[in-house]
Amino acid sequence: MQFNKSKILCVGDVILDAYEFGAVKKISPEAPIPIFKSEKESFVLGGAGNVARNITSGGGFCHLLSVIGNDLNGNIIKNKISEITKLKANLIVEKNRKTTKKKRFISDNQQVLRVDEEVNEDITKSTEEKILKLFLKLVANFHVVVISDYNKGLLTKVLTQSLIKISRKNKKIVIVDPKRDSFSIYKGANIITPNLVELYNASKIFNNQRKNELDNIGYLSKKISQQYSIDNVITTRSSKGMYIYQNKCKSVMLESEAVEVYDVSGAGDTVVAYLALGLSVGDDLKKSAALSNKAAGISVGKFGTASVNLSELKKINFFEKIVSVEEAVKIVNDSRSKKNIGFTNGCFDLIHYGHIKYFSDIRKHCDFLVIGLNSDKSVKINKGSKRPIIEQCHRAKILACLPFIDLVILFDEVTPLSLIKKIKPELIFKGNDYLPSEVVGKEEVMGWGGKLILIDYISGLSTTEIIKRIKNEA
Repeated sequence: MQFNKSKILCVGDVILDAYEFGAVKKISPEAPIPIFKSEKESFVLGGAGNVARNITSGGGFCHLLSVIGNDLNGNIIKNKISEITKLKANLIVEKNRKTTKKKRFISDNQQVLRVDEEVNEDITKSTEEKILKLFLKLVANFHVVVISDYNKGLLTKVLTQSLIKISRKNKKIVIVDPKRDSFSIYKGANIITPNLVELYNASKIFNNQRKNELDNIGYLSKKISQQYSIDNVITTRSSKGMYIYQNKCKSVMLESEAVEVYDVSGAGDTVVAYLALGLSVGDDLKKSAALSNKAAGISVGKFGTASVNLSELKKINFFEKIVSVEEAVKIVNDSRSKKNIGFTNGCFDLIHYGHIKYFSDIRKHCDFLVIGLNSDKSVKINKGSKRPIIEQCHRAKILACLPFIDLVILFDEVTPLSLIKKIKPELIFKGNDYLPSEVVGKEEVMGWGGKLILIDYISGLSTTEIIKRIKNEA
Protein backbone atom coordinates (compact mmCIF):
# COMPACT_ATOMS: atom_id res chain seq x y z
CA MET A 1 0.00 0.00 0.00
CA GLN A 2 2.32 2.71 -1.30
CA PHE A 3 1.11 5.82 -3.15
CA ASN A 4 4.36 7.71 -3.67
CA LYS A 5 3.82 7.62 -7.47
CA SER A 6 0.12 8.58 -7.35
CA LYS A 7 -0.81 11.84 -9.07
CA ILE A 8 -4.26 13.33 -8.42
CA LEU A 9 -5.67 16.46 -10.06
CA CYS A 10 -8.24 18.16 -7.83
CA VAL A 11 -10.62 20.95 -8.83
CA GLY A 12 -12.89 22.44 -6.21
CA ASP A 13 -13.80 25.01 -3.59
CA VAL A 14 -10.91 25.64 -1.21
CA ILE A 15 -11.93 26.78 2.27
CA LEU A 16 -9.94 28.25 5.14
CA ASP A 17 -10.93 26.42 8.33
CA ALA A 18 -10.10 28.55 11.36
CA TYR A 19 -10.26 27.46 15.00
CA GLU A 20 -10.42 30.00 17.82
CA PHE A 21 -9.62 28.29 21.12
CA GLY A 22 -10.64 29.83 24.40
CA ALA A 23 -12.95 29.49 27.39
CA VAL A 24 -16.49 30.37 28.36
CA LYS A 25 -16.64 31.03 32.09
CA LYS A 26 -19.31 33.66 32.57
CA ILE A 27 -22.42 35.27 31.08
CA SER A 28 -22.38 38.82 29.72
CA PRO A 29 -24.06 41.49 31.88
CA GLU A 30 -25.15 43.21 28.63
CA ALA A 31 -27.29 40.31 27.38
CA PRO A 32 -27.95 36.65 28.33
CA ILE A 33 -25.07 35.38 26.18
CA PRO A 34 -21.79 33.61 27.08
CA ILE A 35 -18.52 35.54 27.09
CA PHE A 36 -15.82 33.77 25.07
CA LYS A 37 -12.29 34.58 26.22
CA SER A 38 -9.99 34.04 23.24
CA GLU A 39 -6.61 32.35 23.76
CA LYS A 40 -5.24 31.25 20.37
CA GLU A 41 -6.22 30.76 16.72
CA SER A 42 -5.13 28.10 14.23
CA PHE A 43 -5.76 27.51 10.53
CA VAL A 44 -6.03 24.42 8.32
CA LEU A 45 -6.97 23.84 4.69
CA GLY A 46 -10.62 22.87 4.29
CA GLY A 47 -12.92 21.88 1.43
CA ALA A 48 -10.94 20.88 -1.67
CA GLY A 49 -7.84 21.91 0.30
CA ASN A 50 -8.54 19.15 2.80
CA VAL A 51 -8.95 16.63 -0.03
CA ALA A 52 -5.51 17.69 -1.28
CA ARG A 53 -4.06 17.51 2.24
CA ASN A 54 -5.32 13.94 2.69
CA ILE A 55 -3.92 12.89 -0.69
CA THR A 56 -0.46 14.14 0.29
CA SER A 57 -0.74 12.64 3.80
CA GLY A 58 -1.39 9.32 2.07
CA GLY A 59 1.84 9.72 0.11
CA GLY A 60 0.43 10.93 -3.23
CA PHE A 61 1.05 14.12 -5.20
CA CYS A 62 -1.85 16.53 -5.68
CA HIS A 63 -2.33 19.55 -7.94
CA LEU A 64 -5.18 21.79 -6.81
CA LEU A 65 -7.14 24.21 -9.01
CA SER A 66 -9.36 26.67 -7.16
CA VAL A 67 -10.35 30.30 -6.68
CA ILE A 68 -9.75 32.72 -3.79
CA GLY A 69 -10.31 36.40 -3.07
CA ASN A 70 -7.71 39.14 -2.95
CA ASP A 71 -7.69 39.18 0.86
CA LEU A 72 -5.89 38.06 4.02
CA ASN A 73 -7.69 34.69 4.13
CA GLY A 74 -6.60 33.95 0.58
CA ASN A 75 -2.98 34.69 1.54
CA ILE A 76 -3.22 32.36 4.54
CA ILE A 77 -4.45 29.59 2.22
CA LYS A 78 -1.47 30.21 -0.10
CA ASN A 79 0.91 29.97 2.87
CA LYS A 80 -0.68 26.75 4.16
CA ILE A 81 -0.36 25.18 0.68
CA SER A 82 3.31 26.20 0.45
CA GLU A 83 4.02 24.25 3.66
CA ILE A 84 2.98 20.92 2.05
CA THR A 85 5.74 19.37 -0.04
CA LYS A 86 3.69 17.19 -2.39
CA LEU A 87 1.02 19.80 -3.07
CA LYS A 88 0.99 22.36 -5.87
CA ALA A 89 -1.82 24.75 -6.67
CA ASN A 90 -3.09 27.29 -9.14
CA LEU A 91 -5.34 29.63 -7.19
CA ILE A 92 -7.14 32.13 -9.40
CA VAL A 93 -7.67 35.43 -7.58
CA GLU A 94 -10.96 37.25 -8.17
CA LYS A 95 -10.75 40.85 -7.00
CA ASN A 96 -14.37 41.22 -5.89
CA ARG A 97 -14.61 37.76 -4.33
CA LYS A 98 -14.30 36.89 -0.65
CA THR A 99 -12.22 33.83 0.25
CA THR A 100 -14.43 31.22 1.90
CA LYS A 101 -13.69 30.90 5.61
CA LYS A 102 -15.33 28.87 8.36
CA LYS A 103 -14.33 29.98 11.83
CA ARG A 104 -15.17 27.73 14.79
CA PHE A 105 -14.98 28.87 18.41
CA ILE A 106 -13.88 26.08 20.74
CA SER A 107 -14.25 25.94 24.53
CA ASP A 108 -13.38 22.78 26.51
CA ASN A 109 -13.08 20.85 23.22
CA GLN A 110 -16.67 21.78 22.33
CA GLN A 111 -17.71 23.96 19.41
CA VAL A 112 -19.80 26.85 20.76
CA LEU A 113 -20.18 28.92 17.57
CA ARG A 114 -19.32 28.87 13.86
CA VAL A 115 -19.00 32.03 11.78
CA ASP A 116 -18.90 31.71 7.95
CA GLU A 117 -17.50 34.20 5.47
CA GLU A 118 -18.30 33.33 1.87
CA VAL A 119 -19.58 34.37 -1.53
CA ASN A 120 -21.67 31.74 -3.32
CA GLU A 121 -22.05 33.51 -6.65
CA ASP A 122 -20.71 31.76 -9.74
CA ILE A 123 -17.17 32.62 -10.78
CA THR A 124 -16.74 34.98 -13.72
CA LYS A 125 -16.45 33.72 -17.30
CA SER A 126 -12.83 34.87 -17.27
CA THR A 127 -12.03 32.71 -14.20
CA GLU A 128 -13.93 29.79 -15.71
CA GLU A 129 -11.80 30.02 -18.86
CA LYS A 130 -8.56 30.20 -16.82
CA ILE A 131 -9.47 27.08 -14.81
CA LEU A 132 -10.41 25.20 -17.98
CA LYS A 133 -7.19 26.24 -19.75
CA LEU A 134 -5.07 25.04 -16.80
CA PHE A 135 -7.04 21.79 -16.59
CA LEU A 136 -6.54 21.05 -20.29
CA LYS A 137 -2.80 21.60 -19.87
CA LEU A 138 -2.49 19.36 -16.79
CA VAL A 139 -4.99 16.50 -17.07
CA ALA A 140 -2.91 14.16 -19.25
CA ASN A 141 -0.23 13.93 -16.53
CA PHE A 142 -2.54 12.68 -13.76
CA HIS A 143 -4.09 9.31 -12.86
CA VAL A 144 -7.37 10.46 -11.29
CA VAL A 145 -9.45 13.65 -11.32
CA VAL A 146 -11.32 14.72 -8.17
CA ILE A 147 -14.09 17.31 -8.33
CA SER A 148 -14.69 18.61 -4.81
CA ASP A 149 -17.89 20.63 -4.90
CA TYR A 150 -18.80 22.66 -1.80
CA ASN A 151 -21.27 24.74 -3.85
CA LYS A 152 -19.35 28.00 -3.33
CA GLY A 153 -19.53 29.14 -6.96
CA LEU A 154 -16.43 27.63 -8.56
CA LEU A 155 -18.04 24.61 -10.18
CA THR A 156 -20.51 26.11 -12.62
CA LYS A 157 -22.55 23.72 -14.75
CA VAL A 158 -20.56 24.62 -17.88
CA LEU A 159 -17.20 24.16 -16.13
CA THR A 160 -18.18 20.93 -14.34
CA GLN A 161 -19.47 19.29 -17.52
CA SER A 162 -16.36 20.39 -19.41
CA LEU A 163 -14.09 18.91 -16.72
CA ILE A 164 -15.94 15.58 -16.81
CA LYS A 165 -15.98 15.34 -20.61
CA ILE A 166 -12.29 16.24 -20.94
CA SER A 167 -11.36 13.71 -18.23
CA ARG A 168 -13.35 10.93 -19.88
CA LYS A 169 -11.84 11.78 -23.25
CA ASN A 170 -8.37 11.46 -21.66
CA LYS A 171 -9.43 8.16 -20.02
CA LYS A 172 -9.08 9.55 -16.50
CA ILE A 173 -11.26 8.38 -13.62
CA VAL A 174 -13.51 11.20 -12.37
CA ILE A 175 -14.63 11.18 -8.72
CA VAL A 176 -17.16 13.78 -7.58
CA ASP A 177 -17.89 14.77 -3.98
CA PRO A 178 -21.30 16.49 -4.39
CA LYS A 179 -23.03 19.27 -2.47
CA ARG A 180 -26.10 19.94 -4.68
CA ASP A 181 -29.79 19.18 -4.54
CA SER A 182 -29.51 17.86 -8.08
CA PHE A 183 -26.81 15.59 -9.47
CA SER A 184 -27.55 16.52 -13.08
CA ILE A 185 -24.50 18.81 -13.07
CA TYR A 186 -22.28 15.73 -12.54
CA LYS A 187 -23.64 13.79 -15.51
CA GLY A 188 -21.08 11.33 -16.94
CA ALA A 189 -18.83 11.10 -13.86
CA ASN A 190 -17.33 7.70 -13.04
CA ILE A 191 -17.99 7.88 -9.30
CA ILE A 192 -20.06 10.10 -7.03
CA THR A 193 -19.75 10.04 -3.21
CA PRO A 194 -22.80 11.62 -1.50
CA ASN A 195 -23.57 11.19 2.16
CA LEU A 196 -27.01 9.83 3.03
CA VAL A 197 -28.66 13.26 3.37
CA GLU A 198 -27.18 14.43 0.05
CA LEU A 199 -28.40 11.25 -1.65
CA TYR A 200 -31.96 11.76 -0.37
CA ASN A 201 -32.01 15.48 -1.21
CA ALA A 202 -30.82 14.87 -4.76
CA SER A 203 -33.26 12.02 -5.45
CA LYS A 204 -36.60 13.57 -4.45
CA ILE A 205 -37.63 13.45 -8.11
CA PHE A 206 -37.77 9.65 -7.92
CA ASN A 207 -40.85 7.94 -6.52
CA ASN A 208 -39.64 5.80 -3.63
CA GLN A 209 -41.92 3.82 -1.32
CA ARG A 210 -39.30 1.60 0.33
CA LYS A 211 -39.04 1.65 4.12
CA ASN A 212 -35.73 -0.17 4.64
CA GLU A 213 -32.72 2.20 4.53
CA LEU A 214 -30.47 -0.12 2.53
CA ASP A 215 -33.26 -0.84 0.03
CA ASN A 216 -33.75 2.93 -0.26
CA ILE A 217 -30.09 3.56 -0.97
CA GLY A 218 -29.89 0.75 -3.53
CA TYR A 219 -32.99 1.91 -5.36
CA LEU A 220 -32.00 5.59 -5.40
CA SER A 221 -28.40 4.82 -6.40
CA LYS A 222 -29.63 2.82 -9.37
CA LYS A 223 -31.99 5.62 -10.44
CA ILE A 224 -29.22 8.24 -10.17
CA SER A 225 -26.84 6.00 -12.11
CA GLN A 226 -29.37 5.55 -14.91
CA GLN A 227 -30.62 9.16 -14.97
CA TYR A 228 -27.21 10.84 -15.02
CA SER A 229 -24.96 8.16 -16.59
CA ILE A 230 -22.88 7.88 -13.40
CA ASP A 231 -21.22 4.46 -13.20
CA ASN A 232 -20.83 4.13 -9.43
CA VAL A 233 -22.55 5.69 -6.43
CA ILE A 234 -20.80 5.39 -3.05
CA THR A 235 -23.01 6.59 -0.21
CA THR A 236 -21.36 7.31 3.13
CA ARG A 237 -23.63 6.58 6.10
CA SER A 238 -21.68 8.10 9.02
CA SER A 239 -21.43 5.52 11.85
CA LYS A 240 -23.20 2.90 9.70
CA GLY A 241 -20.44 2.66 7.12
CA MET A 242 -20.60 2.84 3.34
CA TYR A 243 -22.88 1.51 0.55
CA ILE A 244 -21.28 0.86 -2.85
CA TYR A 245 -23.50 0.71 -5.93
CA GLN A 246 -21.82 -0.41 -9.15
CA ASN A 247 -23.73 -0.43 -12.41
CA LYS A 248 -24.36 -4.06 -13.47
CA CYS A 249 -22.56 -5.41 -10.37
CA LYS A 250 -23.75 -6.59 -6.99
CA SER A 251 -23.88 -3.81 -4.39
CA VAL A 252 -21.52 -3.95 -1.40
CA MET A 253 -22.10 -2.77 2.16
CA LEU A 254 -19.06 -1.85 4.29
CA GLU A 255 -19.37 -1.53 8.05
CA SER A 256 -17.90 1.56 9.69
CA GLU A 257 -14.24 1.28 10.75
CA ALA A 258 -14.59 4.09 13.32
CA VAL A 259 -13.55 3.20 16.87
CA GLU A 260 -14.84 6.52 18.22
CA VAL A 261 -16.75 9.33 16.48
CA TYR A 262 -15.37 12.62 17.75
CA ASP A 263 -15.80 15.04 14.83
CA VAL A 264 -17.20 14.33 11.35
CA SER A 265 -15.75 17.52 9.82
CA GLY A 266 -13.96 16.69 6.59
CA ALA A 267 -14.62 12.93 6.73
CA GLY A 268 -16.05 13.07 3.19
CA ASP A 269 -12.83 14.72 1.99
CA THR A 270 -10.85 11.82 3.46
CA VAL A 271 -13.10 9.30 1.69
CA VAL A 272 -12.60 10.96 -1.71
CA ALA A 273 -8.84 11.35 -1.21
CA TYR A 274 -8.17 7.71 -0.32
CA LEU A 275 -10.61 6.45 -2.94
CA ALA A 276 -8.58 8.41 -5.52
CA LEU A 277 -5.29 7.07 -4.14
CA GLY A 278 -6.47 3.47 -4.33
CA LEU A 279 -7.76 3.81 -7.88
CA SER A 280 -4.60 5.65 -8.96
CA VAL A 281 -2.47 2.54 -8.35
CA GLY A 282 -4.87 0.19 -10.14
CA ASP A 283 -6.87 -1.14 -7.18
CA ASP A 284 -10.49 -1.97 -8.03
CA LEU A 285 -13.40 0.07 -6.68
CA LYS A 286 -14.24 -2.27 -3.79
CA LYS A 287 -10.67 -2.39 -2.50
CA SER A 288 -10.25 1.39 -2.87
CA ALA A 289 -13.59 2.01 -1.13
CA ALA A 290 -12.57 -0.29 1.74
CA LEU A 291 -9.35 1.73 2.11
CA SER A 292 -11.26 5.03 2.12
CA ASN A 293 -13.70 3.59 4.68
CA LYS A 294 -10.79 2.79 7.00
CA ALA A 295 -9.35 6.27 6.52
CA ALA A 296 -12.72 7.87 7.31
CA GLY A 297 -12.91 5.78 10.48
CA ILE A 298 -9.67 7.39 11.65
CA SER A 299 -10.68 10.88 10.50
CA VAL A 300 -13.88 11.01 12.60
CA GLY A 301 -11.84 10.15 15.69
CA LYS A 302 -9.80 13.34 15.32
CA PHE A 303 -10.58 16.91 16.25
CA GLY A 304 -11.62 19.31 13.49
CA THR A 305 -10.79 19.15 9.80
CA ALA A 306 -8.12 16.45 9.86
CA SER A 307 -5.90 14.56 7.45
CA VAL A 308 -5.08 10.87 7.77
CA ASN A 309 -1.52 9.61 7.42
CA LEU A 310 -0.79 6.33 5.65
CA SER A 311 1.04 5.01 8.72
CA GLU A 312 -2.17 5.45 10.74
CA LEU A 313 -3.99 3.17 8.31
CA LYS A 314 -1.40 0.47 8.88
CA LYS A 315 -2.42 0.33 12.52
CA ILE A 316 -5.97 -0.75 11.68
CA ASN A 317 -4.88 -4.00 10.07
CA PHE A 318 -2.48 -5.16 12.78
CA PHE A 319 -0.55 -7.44 10.45
CA GLU A 320 0.28 -4.47 8.22
CA LYS A 321 2.52 -3.25 11.04
CA ILE A 322 4.97 -5.94 9.90
CA VAL A 323 7.09 -4.13 7.32
CA SER A 324 10.38 -4.30 5.45
CA VAL A 325 13.31 -2.11 6.47
CA GLU A 326 12.69 0.17 3.46
CA GLU A 327 9.00 0.63 4.34
CA ALA A 328 9.89 1.25 7.98
CA VAL A 329 12.39 3.98 7.11
CA LYS A 330 9.76 5.85 5.09
CA ILE A 331 7.05 5.49 7.76
CA VAL A 332 9.41 6.57 10.54
CA ASN A 333 10.66 9.57 8.55
CA ASP A 334 7.05 10.64 7.85
CA SER A 335 6.27 10.41 11.58
CA ARG A 336 9.51 11.82 12.99
CA SER A 337 8.50 15.51 13.07
CA LYS A 338 5.42 14.78 15.19
CA LYS A 339 6.41 11.70 17.20
CA ASN A 340 9.21 10.56 19.47
CA ILE A 341 10.64 7.39 17.86
CA GLY A 342 11.64 4.54 20.18
CA PHE A 343 13.39 1.26 19.33
CA THR A 344 13.99 -2.04 21.05
CA ASN A 345 14.86 -5.51 19.85
CA GLY A 346 14.69 -9.11 20.89
CA CYS A 347 13.64 -12.67 20.05
CA PHE A 348 10.33 -12.40 21.97
CA ASP A 349 9.83 -16.15 21.86
CA LEU A 350 6.85 -17.32 23.97
CA ILE A 351 5.35 -13.91 24.79
CA HIS A 352 4.78 -13.56 28.56
CA TYR A 353 3.88 -10.93 31.16
CA GLY A 354 7.47 -9.70 31.37
CA HIS A 355 7.38 -8.77 27.68
CA ILE A 356 4.00 -7.02 28.00
CA LYS A 357 5.15 -4.96 31.00
CA TYR A 358 8.39 -4.12 29.17
CA PHE A 359 6.51 -2.73 26.13
CA SER A 360 4.02 -0.92 28.35
CA ASP A 361 6.84 0.77 30.31
CA ILE A 362 8.61 1.75 27.07
CA ARG A 363 5.49 3.56 25.81
CA LYS A 364 5.66 5.84 28.83
CA HIS A 365 8.83 7.29 27.28
CA CYS A 366 8.01 7.35 23.53
CA ASP A 367 4.94 7.66 21.32
CA PHE A 368 6.07 5.52 18.34
CA LEU A 369 7.69 2.17 19.04
CA VAL A 370 9.62 0.15 16.47
CA ILE A 371 10.50 -3.47 17.27
CA GLY A 372 13.52 -5.15 15.70
CA LEU A 373 12.60 -8.85 15.81
CA ASN A 374 15.32 -11.50 15.48
CA SER A 375 14.46 -13.83 12.60
CA ASP A 376 14.56 -17.62 13.12
CA LYS A 377 18.06 -17.64 11.63
CA SER A 378 19.23 -14.92 14.03
CA VAL A 379 17.62 -16.64 17.06
CA LYS A 380 19.37 -19.92 16.30
CA ILE A 381 22.73 -18.14 16.19
CA ASN A 382 22.05 -16.39 19.51
CA LYS A 383 20.07 -19.04 21.41
CA GLY A 384 21.03 -22.38 19.87
CA SER A 385 19.61 -24.79 17.30
CA LYS A 386 16.52 -25.69 19.37
CA ARG A 387 15.22 -22.14 19.38
CA PRO A 388 12.97 -20.40 18.60
CA ILE A 389 9.94 -22.30 19.88
CA ILE A 390 7.63 -20.03 17.87
CA GLU A 391 8.54 -19.36 14.24
CA GLN A 392 9.24 -15.80 13.09
CA CYS A 393 6.02 -15.12 11.18
CA HIS A 394 3.90 -16.05 14.22
CA ARG A 395 6.10 -14.11 16.65
CA ALA A 396 5.83 -11.05 14.38
CA LYS A 397 2.02 -11.32 14.18
CA ILE A 398 1.66 -11.64 17.95
CA LEU A 399 3.76 -8.49 18.47
CA ALA A 400 1.81 -6.62 15.76
CA CYS A 401 -1.43 -7.18 17.71
CA LEU A 402 -0.09 -5.37 20.78
CA PRO A 403 -1.30 -1.74 21.08
CA PHE A 404 2.08 -0.55 22.43
CA ILE A 405 3.84 -1.45 19.17
CA ASP A 406 3.72 0.55 15.92
CA LEU A 407 6.08 -1.36 13.59
CA VAL A 408 7.71 -4.80 13.55
CA ILE A 409 10.83 -5.44 11.42
CA LEU A 410 12.49 -8.85 11.08
CA PHE A 411 16.29 -8.92 10.83
CA ASP A 412 18.71 -11.81 10.10
CA GLU A 413 21.91 -10.37 11.55
CA VAL A 414 23.28 -11.37 14.97
CA THR A 415 22.72 -7.81 16.27
CA PRO A 416 20.29 -5.03 15.20
CA LEU A 417 23.08 -2.47 14.63
CA SER A 418 22.50 -2.13 10.88
CA LEU A 419 18.75 -1.72 11.47
CA ILE A 420 19.29 0.92 14.17
CA LYS A 421 21.53 2.95 11.84
CA LYS A 422 18.78 3.00 9.20
CA ILE A 423 15.85 3.74 11.54
CA LYS A 424 17.78 6.35 13.57
CA PRO A 425 15.52 6.29 16.67
CA GLU A 426 15.65 9.10 19.22
CA LEU A 427 15.40 6.57 22.04
CA ILE A 428 16.75 3.02 22.39
CA PHE A 429 15.46 0.69 25.12
CA LYS A 430 16.81 -2.42 26.83
CA GLY A 431 16.10 -4.27 30.07
CA ASN A 432 18.18 -3.23 33.09
CA ASP A 433 19.64 -6.72 33.27
CA TYR A 434 22.04 -5.29 30.64
CA LEU A 435 24.84 -2.85 31.42
CA PRO A 436 24.79 0.32 29.26
CA SER A 437 28.10 -0.73 27.70
CA GLU A 438 26.49 -4.01 26.56
CA VAL A 439 23.64 -2.38 24.61
CA VAL A 440 24.17 -2.58 20.84
CA GLY A 441 23.56 0.75 19.08
CA LYS A 442 23.92 2.92 22.21
CA GLU A 443 26.90 4.87 20.88
CA GLU A 444 25.26 5.46 17.48
CA VAL A 445 21.97 6.67 18.99
CA MET A 446 23.77 9.00 21.39
CA GLY A 447 25.86 10.23 18.45
CA TRP A 448 22.82 11.72 16.71
CA GLY A 449 21.43 13.22 19.94
CA GLY A 450 19.35 10.29 21.21
CA LYS A 451 19.63 8.39 24.47
CA LEU A 452 19.48 4.94 26.03
CA ILE A 453 16.79 4.10 28.62
CA LEU A 454 17.03 0.91 30.68
CA ILE A 455 13.67 -0.60 31.65
CA ASP A 456 13.10 -2.55 34.89
CA TYR A 457 13.56 -6.28 34.36
CA ILE A 458 11.39 -8.85 36.17
CA SER A 459 13.86 -11.39 37.53
CA GLY A 460 13.13 -15.06 36.86
CA LEU A 461 10.56 -14.35 34.15
CA SER A 462 11.93 -15.29 30.74
CA THR A 463 11.27 -17.68 27.85
CA THR A 464 14.22 -19.82 28.99
CA GLU A 465 12.74 -20.13 32.50
CA ILE A 466 9.31 -21.01 31.09
CA ILE A 467 10.83 -23.74 28.90
CA LYS A 468 12.63 -25.19 31.98
CA ARG A 469 9.37 -25.26 33.94
CA ILE A 470 7.53 -26.99 31.08
CA LYS A 471 10.29 -29.62 30.84
CA ASN A 472 10.08 -30.19 34.61
CA GLU A 473 6.25 -30.23 34.43
CA ALA A 474 6.24 -27.50 37.06
